[in-house]
Amino acid sequence: MVFSMVKKSVKPLFGQLTLTGLMALDWIKKDKVNEIIASKIWFCNVTALVNDWNTQPWMLDKGIVALIFPTNEWGNPLFVCQKSILRVLEARCVDWETAGAKCSLIGTKVQGQKTCIEFEENQPVFKIYREDNARDFDPYVVEIE
Repeated sequence: MVFSMVKKSVKPLFGQLTLTGLMALDWIKKDKVNEIIASKIWFCNVTALVNDWNTQPWMLDKGIVALIFPTNEWGNPLFVCQKSILRVLEARCVDWETAGAKCSLIGTKVQGQKTCIEFEENQPVFKIYREDNARDFDPYVVEIE
């Protein structure tokens, strides 16, 4: 009887679980260079993430966001909601698809659909940062190698 009351743990596909039992996200740190080698990028509304990912209430107002997944399968995806970064990512999607990246829709309308772009080879390296003398609302610099 005791065993039936114990909730079966769910093994994450990648990353680590948070204390809430949801998968962890990394956020853009404004005071450092955020560097990540991307295996795939999701574009979606935050509501498509709330059931599986550790999202915060302030994120719900952000609209369309991106998750940049690292090539390291145990690393946490980078949560991107800053418009200056999203513009750069969206502008490059056509180039990546033309170069052979796989693009698809995942999920359902009920769960929340995600547009996914996967890099099987030539994974881009992102360096996202603010200039040293940048003010709070200055745009981020996005370097893609």
